[in-house]
Amino acid sequence: MRRNATRHAGGRPRILKRSRMGEAIETLAARQGIRADELAAMAGVTVPTLNRIVTGRIASPRVATVAALACALNVKMEKLVG
Repeated sequence: MRRNATRHAGGRPRILKRSRMGEAIETLAARQGIRADELAAMAGVTVPTLNRIVTGRIASPRVATVAALACALNVKMEKLVG
């Protein structure tokens, strides 16, 4: 699983594991040639919100958000949630 480094308040790096949903979103978007900003616009979410979902900082996004992402990626919700 890929990891993403961010910074703690004190400046030390913090490692975030990609969520399973995040991996699915990234993979599906890449296969379809959809950039993050495009996907966010298509799903009606902000880019920061999409990034938080992908990195797992939002562990349980709203059902409506997952449905919108699935619709934008043209897949069933089950494909994103496992």
